[in-house]
Amino acid sequence: MKIRTIIVDDELPICSEIEYLLKFHADIDVLAKFDQSQMALDYITKNKCELVFLDIEMPGMTGLELAECIGTMDAKPLIVFVTAYEEYAVPAFATPAVGYITKPVTQVKLTKVLCKVRDLLPGVRKESSNDQKVSRVTVFKDGRLCPLSKQEIIMAYVKDKDVFVRTAAGEFTVQMNLQELAAVLCDAPFLRVHRQYIINLDFVEEVIPWFHGSYMVHMKGLKDTEIPISRAHIQELKKLLGFR
Repeated sequence: MKIRTIIVDDELPICSEIEYLLKFHADIDVLAKFDQSQMALDYITKNKCELVFLDIEMPGMTGLELAECIGTMDAKPLIVFVTAYEEYAVPAFATPAVGYITKPVTQVKLTKVLCKVRDLLPGVRKESSNDQKVSRVTVFKDGRLCPLSKQEIIMAYVKDKDVFVRTAAGEFTVQMNLQELAAVLCDAPFLRVHRQYIINLDFVEEVIPWFHGSYMVHMKGLKDTEIPISRAHIQELKKLLGFR
């Protein structure tokens, strides 16, 4: 069963971004996108859908008011609020909403809320853990969103509070924090070696003993970059690279 879905946000580029991220979930069928709540309400009253991604701060009828209208329907879709403002969390959960995502929307946040949605919808095939794995990481490149294959990523890191991934083609920003990105890059050959670094072990060129039993890593093509290995990850790194 496909989960019939609509997206409501007064910024249509955000609607398109959410639609793009939802394409990685085979059981989600995006039927329509709206930048006005009233238009979305008119659509919902005439067409069957199971899920609404809904911005809260909307011109005219707000997202909270739309949610209240949906709550009075006999066949009401599930609502996931999407907003830039965390202070809306309490009033949002006074509505029939089942989830709440703060912007920027990431694949990790979507995957988590969709697991809950699937549990609440009868007849929906539950994705296995393999189905939920994300095969790509979306980065910003020249003002555009571009999906990268995980195999392209040499390393990911925090710099000036922003998160970047590095490939042979260059450095790109991502919309996730490093913890969220680590959840995506959770399988071999990736290893989080420091609170600020995740590396692809296939690109390790050399491991350099450092002071007091610590180590630094050089990555292929990035000889000028020295990546520290925290003590908590030294043994795991040694095991995975086969040295003592």
